Amino acid sequence: MRPLRLATSPLLARLTLAICALVMLLFAGGTQVWAQDAERVLWTEGRGARGVNTSPFVTLVEEVGPAVVSVMVSYAPGTGPSHLRDLSSGPALAQGSGFVIHEDGYVLTNFHVIDNASSVDVRFSDRREMSAQVVGVDQPTDLALLKIDSVQGPLPVAPLGDSDALQVGEYVLAIGNPLGLNHSVSAGIVSALGRRNLPVEGREQQGDFIQTDAPINPGNSGGPLVSMNGEVIGINTAINRQGQGISFAIPINMVKTLLPQLQDRGFVERSWLGVRVQDLEPMLATSFRLESAAGALITEVVEMSPAAQAALQEGDVITHFGGRTILTSDDLPWYVSTTPAGSTVDVAIMRAGERQRVEVQMQAIPDQARPSLPLAAGNLPADPTRPTRFGVEVAPMTARLARQVRAPDERGVLVTGMSDDSPARQGGLRNRDIIVEVGATPIDSQESFEQAVAALSTGEVVRLKIIRRGRSVYLAFER
Repeated sequence: MRPLRLATSPLLARLTLAICALVMLLFAGGTQVWAQDAERVLWTEGRGARGVNTSPFVTLVEEVGPAVVSVMVSYAPGTGPSHLRDLSSGPALAQGSGFVIHEDGYVLTNFHVIDNASSVDVRFSDRREMSAQVVGVDQPTDLALLKIDSVQGPLPVAPLGDSDALQVGEYVLAIGNPLGLNHSVSAGIVSALGRRNLPVEGREQQGDFIQTDAPINPGNSGGPLVSMNGEVIGINTAINRQGQGISFAIPINMVKTLLPQLQDRGFVERSWLGVRVQDLEPMLATSFRLESAAGALITEVVEMSPAAQAALQEGDVITHFGGRTILTSDDLPWYVSTTPAGSTVDVAIMRAGERQRVEVQMQAIPDQARPSLPLAAGNLPADPTRPTRFGVEVAPMTARLARQVRAPDERGVLVTGMSDDSPARQGGLRNRDIIVEVGATPIDSQESFEQAVAALSTGEVVRLKIIRRGRSVYLAFER
């Protein structure tokens, strides 16, 4: 075979170079820079697969992100978190996260986000901002259910998934407002399941936790932990300040157990069984003639308790409670406390090496303290309200209301409600706004406000000066 030789003809060489240049032009990855443009353009523009998403996280953010809200909280002087109380003599502000679970305006967040708040507002990624009321709280699980006062247009909703189906190693996404950086997204994996006895805001918290390495920082609290199916499987709650890459979330199935009571009662009425229990060690299990060390060993039965009335005894080993398997003594308290009072529960036990079943009539824990809900519907304001001619209900300002809504003084009137077709609502007025001027007329009482409104003509442009979270804002709409 003869060796391949390069063409030596000048004409053939020029033809070869021209063909090569044409091929490069056809297959180049971006806009070409011609000789006459070389001094003007200093880069080659990439093609980029615009409109083509190569990351599943982008889709998840597009689906769930709009339902995530920033929860903005204000506190009366001296009542907020300890790290905020000494910053100034005025009202303190804080921010957390939450997400909409129902189109009627129900929002889930953490209890510690809204604890002691004098007002709560939520802000969506599209900049809509609405005031909210606290419907129910449960401090032992660090949960709070909010309700947006007046829903403005359709609300995006985050669907809830099945946290019991989670597996260690799954990818998850955290969405929230860390350090005030709204709608930030971080990703990681499920590092562990079933973490217990973790302190949150200095308090021991009931239930299990999902451990994840998705970065979570202050401000993420209350935001959703999202599975790759686009479903919320946890509420981001706690971080480990001593370690990096260790964060925790409340399993959403645990939350579902409590939501009906939070909506109906405003708190969780817990039940009790009346036993003290401990774990079984293999040697101890053998001494009780048991095949395994699974279960909760009863070490004490409280007199006159539901357990005593059901004839449970010391030395009994509870293996199932209401059809749910008890593997360790830590499993039992959660199942017991969240079982409705008055219900009858089938309890499986091992007694003297034999399987038995007993029925227990559950009772509420005696003398449970009902939590105070200062922002619940009907609690603010306590003063009478009257509707005005453009569909707005107002109340006279008092010193108490001024402190709660961060007003500088007692001037103006407090907006407490609006009709669905109110032009003021369409113009941006919100509940808890303080109207201090109508046009050029100062408002110093409910009567002066009603007189100013009565003087307006149909079709006239109305200008309001309001105080919203301590700041002056102007609004305008047509009467």
